[in-house]
Amino acid sequence: MPENEPISLDNLIRTVHALHPDGTALERLGDAVAVAAHLGETADHLVGHFVDQARRSGATWTSIGESMGMTKQAAQQRSAPPSVDPSTLIDATGSPYSRFTPRARSVVVAAQDEAREVGSPVIDTDHMLLGLFREPEGIAARLLLGRGITQEAVTEEVVRRRISAPDDGESPDPIPFSPAAKKTVEMVLREALRLGHNYVGTEHILLGILAEGTGPGAIILNERGVDHATIDAAVREVLSAYTPD
Repeated sequence: MPENEPISLDNLIRTVHALHPDGTALERLGDAVAVAAHLGETADHLVGHFVDQARRSGATWTSIGESMGMTKQAAQQRSAPPSVDPSTLIDATGSPYSRFTPRARSVVVAAQDEAREVGSPVIDTDHMLLGLFREPEGIAARLLLGRGITQEAVTEEVVRRRISAPDDGESPDPIPFSPAAKKTVEMVLREALRLGHNYVGTEHILLGILAEGTGPGAIILNERGVDHATIDAAVREVLSAYTPD
């Protein structure tokens, strides 16, 4: 641990006291548990961020495991995308997914609809991208439209990609997330934590699609000149004078 560590027990105790200055010991205990849970989630995403960076640099799972002080298999298991399905996000209570705003949940529902409409066997990140347009007042849709990316253009590309894919017949019910979409869900939560937000809005979904980087949603956006850094800067600018959606 570095000598000038950014987090100290003393600072955390002061943080808990500040939540309820006149609170009882039990109220502060409850606050402490909530703060500890948040720190644990943030710590997991901190490690996950650098695991992703290592993978992109070409590091093997064996070397990553050695750096983490665990086996290759343990490192892979720890870094696996969450086992999540659409219903988990839509009906979440008492979990990190409960931080999804109504508009963000609506995007998940819309992504299911988009996947089903083209007969896809999975909900992929391009369907999530299309879902963002179903909330035209959301920050994500505004940012996309402001850059000339329309629902019609994305729909045309999604249909083109689907036509060139093998015909799997009708979509299953329920439709599962693709591996890229599961990773995107993880990145959506990470983006909200990175920005210091206690909610997940449409802007975090857009950032998550781009942060995942390999799915069709990110590819469609990158081909049109939209990358993570650009949207990150735009989100920060908008949110400086905006309320969560």
